[in-house]
Parts: sequence; structure tokens; C-alpha cells
Amino acid sequence: MKTIPREIEQELRSLYERYASMVYRRCMTFLKSEDEAWDATQETFMKLLDALPKIEKRESIYSWLISTSSNYCISQLRKRKHLEFQEEFHTTEKSALPQEQWMVLKEIITHFLKPWDSKVREVVMYTYFDGYKQEEIAKITGMGESTIRRHLTRFKRKCSESGLQLGDLL
Repeated sequence: MKTIPREIEQELRSLYERYASMVYRRCMTFLKSEDEAWDATQETFMKLLDALPKIEKRESIYSWLISTSSNYCISQLRKRKHLEFQEEFHTTEKSALPQEQWMVLKEIITHFLKPWDSKVREVVMYTYFDGYKQEEIAKITGMGESTIRRHLTRFKRKCSESGLQLGDLL
């Protein structure tokens, strides 16, 4: 068992307290199982423990967590696919999006987010992928609710101008 430097341990603890619920919700979106989502959350933070000393831009940790947790969950779904039939991915109910549709949505939003600065990307991800309300996003990010509304309005307008209606995907 390796020894973790105290400052890394403290930073990891702080990041876990700040982002664990967001990572968990993202994992629940993919895995649809509380136990598997918590396992995926723990795995994501274990990977962060190894990666943390190498991450130079601390403001990119949110994106790193989103990417790593998503990739881990997709990997788990692929493993699961070989083991059992997943009814929720083959249902016509609108209450839960199939994993494939989430992947398409993620790719589309990622495409439209590239030109935006990190704060807009963060607000859009919190809103559309993690299901946070504007008030919650304000507490997490420290931005004002009016700033969050402005970011979302500009993002929706840009999507609309390009012919993308998020409501069709969600």
C-alpha cells in the first residue's frame, strides 16, 4: 500500500466532498443502479488519486471527472452487455434515456461546447447532464444565478441557430 502525501490527501478529500454527488449522479445516469454508481464513483476518485499530481490545471478537474466517470461507466456497460440483457436500454418509455442516446447527446453537446469558455461548459454540463437547478449550480460554482441564466440562454440560442433543439434529444 502506497503512502499518500498529506497535501494530496487533503486535496482529494476536498474534491470528493465537492464533486462526489455530481459523479454519482452521472454514473447513475449510465448504470441505473445505486450500488454500481457508488462503485463507479469510488473508482473514478481512485483514478483521480493517481492522476492528481499530474494534473497541472486544477480548473480542469471537473472536466477530468466527467470524462473519466463517463468512460468508466461505458466500460462497465460494455462488460455488462456481454453478461445480461438490459431491459431499460430497450424500452420505449421516455422516463429514462437509453445509454446510446445519452452518448449521442454528449457528443453533440461536446461539439457545441468546444468554442465556449470553461465556465459556460461547466454550467451546461451541470444543467443538462447532472440535473442541477440554477440555484444549486450557483452554490457549487460561486457564480450568480443571473450569470448562469445568461450562459444557458446564450448556449440554447447558439444550439437553436444551428438547428439543434435540445428538447428533441432530452
